[in-house]
Amino acid sequence: MRLKTFFVNTVEEALLQARGEFGDDAMLVHSKQASSETEHLGRYEVVFAAPQNARPAQQLPLNPPAPPMVAPRKPPARSEVAVADTGHRPSQEAQQAKIRRELKALSKMMDSPPHKEISRSEEIRSTLDELYGYLAEREVRNKHIEEIINKIGLQLMRGSLMHRGHSPETLLEQALIDPLYSGRQQARETSRGVALLGPPGAGKTTTLAKLAVQSGLASGRAVRVLDLDNQRIGGGDHLQTICDLLGVRYQRVSGPETLPEVLAEVPLDELILIDTPGLTVEDSTELAVMGLGLGLAECLAFERHLVLPATLRNAEMTRYWAAYRICHPTHLLFTRLDESLCFGPVWSLAVETQLPVSWMSMGRKIPDCIIEATAPALSGLVHRGYSPLNKQNSTHTPAPSVKARAHAYLGTQDTPRSFASQ
Repeated sequence: MRLKTFFVNTVEEALLQARGEFGDDAMLVHSKQASSETEHLGRYEVVFAAPQNARPAQQLPLNPPAPPMVAPRKPPARSEVAVADTGHRPSQEAQQAKIRRELKALSKMMDSPPHKEISRSEEIRSTLDELYGYLAEREVRNKHIEEIINKIGLQLMRGSLMHRGHSPETLLEQALIDPLYSGRQQARETSRGVALLGPPGAGKTTTLAKLAVQSGLASGRAVRVLDLDNQRIGGGDHLQTICDLLGVRYQRVSGPETLPEVLAEVPLDELILIDTPGLTVEDSTELAVMGLGLGLAECLAFERHLVLPATLRNAEMTRYWAAYRICHPTHLLFTRLDESLCFGPVWSLAVETQLPVSWMSMGRKIPDCIIEATAPALSGLVHRGYSPLNKQNSTHTPAPSVKARAHAYLGTQDTPRSFASQ
C-alpha cells in the first residue's frame, strides 16, 4: 500500500493530482483543513492511497507530434457514424459520472467532522508522544527511545489498519524485552569461575560473598576466593573474614600476571571467584594489565562480569564500559538497585553492549539480596521501578548457620542501606 499527502485549495485539484500520481486505483484515506504551519501549501491536507503496483494515469505529451499524412478517405455513411457514437458515449458518460460522484464525496468529507481513521491516527500520535516522555523520564537513551517509538508506532498503525486492538502498555513491555540479549542470563554451570571487575565502591566484594553462597555452597560445590585487590588498605582482611565465616577458602594473589599460574593449581571441581581491585577510568595501565591477566585465564572457561552500580547515569555507564572493554567482559552485573530511582541507563547499557546480565544485587545482606537477572525483570525495572523482594525470590536457601554468621559480622559494619529491619 502506497500513501501520499496532497496540499490543495480545491477538491478538483486534489482528485486530479491523486489520479496523476496513482491512476484510477487512487483511494481517498482522509482529509482535513491544513494546519497553520502548512496552510501556505494549500487549504486542505488530503491523503490518498493506492496498491503498491498502481500505475499513474497516462498523460498526453505537452507537444504532441504532428499526425502523419494520410490519403483523404470517403466520409462514412450516417448509419456508421451513429453506430460509432453509440459505442463510445456510454463509456465516456460513465467515466464522467464516476468523477462527479468522487468529487461530491470528497467535498462532503472535507466539510464533515473528522473521520474515524483520522481520530485513530491522532490518537496513535498522542500515545507515542506520551511514551516518548515516559521513557525519557526513566533516562532511556534517546537513540533507544526512537527505536522503541518507531516499532510501537508501526505496530499500532498495523493494528489500526487490520482493525485489531493493541495495548500500548503490552507493546512497550515487549519492546523493552526484545532488544536484550536472548541467551542464557546466568553464569554457565560448566564455568570454572567468575571474576568481578568494576570501579571502586561498586559492591564487588559483597556481591562476591553472595555468589559464594548462591552459586557454590548452596549447591554443595567447594568454593575458593582469589583476592587480587592489593590496592585497598585492609580490603583483604575484610574479604578474608567473610570467607572464614562462610567456610570458603581464601587465597591472596600478588597480581593478575600470576593468575594463570595460581589457577593451574586449583582443583577442577572447585568454583573460583576472583575479586579484583577497583579501578577508575584513569587507571588505564592497571586496566591493561588486568585485561592481559584475565585474558590468559580465558582459556580456562572463566567469565568476567563488569559490576556497576545501578545509580550511574548514561554518560557514566558508557564511560566505564569504554574503559573496561580492554578486560573483555562477558557479562554485566548491577548492584544498588534499591538506591536507584530510574533504570533506563541499566537497560540501555545492556542493549548497547548486547552482553547478558547475570545478577542484580541490592543491599548488603548475605546472601539474600541478589537475584538472577532476566529480560522480563530488566523490563520491569524500567517500567515499574524497584520494589523490595520477598525471601522466596532468592534462588537458593542456604543453611541458617551460614546466614547467621554472615549477618552477625556485617552487623558490626556500616548499617545496611536496605532490608535492615527484615
